[in-house]
Amino acid sequence: MLIKILGAADILAVLSLFLAAVLPQAIIIILALYLIIKGFIFAIMGNIPSLIDLMIGFYIILVSFGIYHWIPTLIAAIYILQKAIVSIFG
Repeated sequence: MLIKILGAADILAVLSLFLAAVLPQAIIIILALYLIIKGFIFAIMGNIPSLIDLMIGFYIILVSFGIYHWIPTLIAAIYILQKAIVSIFG
């Protein structure tokens, strides 16, 4: 059950990445902090790919301040979205 909740939160993080221009900055930063904390916790537990979650969280913070490019945004969104889909349906 917890895995499905984390997957749903990942989908919200992806949506915040694409809707950064219209969402309040506080919501975007909260979802970015969620990814940073989740990535840090799972990386400590030995899950090395969770370091990518950590980096994407920092990237989402940059996006909230208007610093972005479409290529890393698309790569980050696809990565988090595929993890979310596997978490929810896998």
